[in-house]
Amino acid sequence: MESGSSISEDLFADRLRAGDEAAFRYIVDRYFPIITHFAMRIVVDRPSAEDVAEETFIKLWHNHSRVGNFQSVKAFLYITAKNACLNERRSSRNLLRRHEGFSAGQPEQSEWIDQEIVRAEVQAEILRAVDELPEKMRRIFQLGFLEGMPNREIAKTLSISVNTVKTQKARALELLKEKLRGKDVLPLVLALMHVWKK
Repeated sequence: MESGSSISEDLFADRLRAGDEAAFRYIVDRYFPIITHFAMRIVVDRPSAEDVAEETFIKLWHNHSRVGNFQSVKAFLYITAKNACLNERRSSRNLLRRHEGFSAGQPEQSEWIDQEIVRAEVQAEILRAVDELPEKMRRIFQLGFLEGMPNREIAKTLSISVNTVKTQKARALELLKEKLRGKDVLPLVLALMHVWKK
């Protein structure tokens, strides 16, 4: 079964609706990093973002019998995570106001959050293509793009030279461009990766 296509993903949604734990695990494995990253863009710190992602997937499992196709699964994940993030921000602001006399922050901007959902979906498309990269190249990509690690840190973590990191990143970008050519997300992918390439 080719997990990248929407047809096979709809099969995972069908299996999830029937209570199949393997289908749920597939969705968690595929989307947990994406939902965590999405949440980090709103709540900023990683532990809170991971908490939001965990709560989101727990809610998905509790509501698995109500899901439709895979698009509805993704919509559920983003909406649930967004609401949890906004609640987290409100709670943090209220605590700051009570304990430090913090003045009201900026109002939530739904347009900005919609952009973050688009960004997260582009990242999901990138991850599908990244899964097909050779193992070492995939690890370098994950450390650089998903975790935002600079080249020197990647080199130190993987015990390789900075030049090897740069070469592998450049090759990964070329392979990903080729894999994503002809897809609607390529211009957005290139824009996101332009920042990562530096």
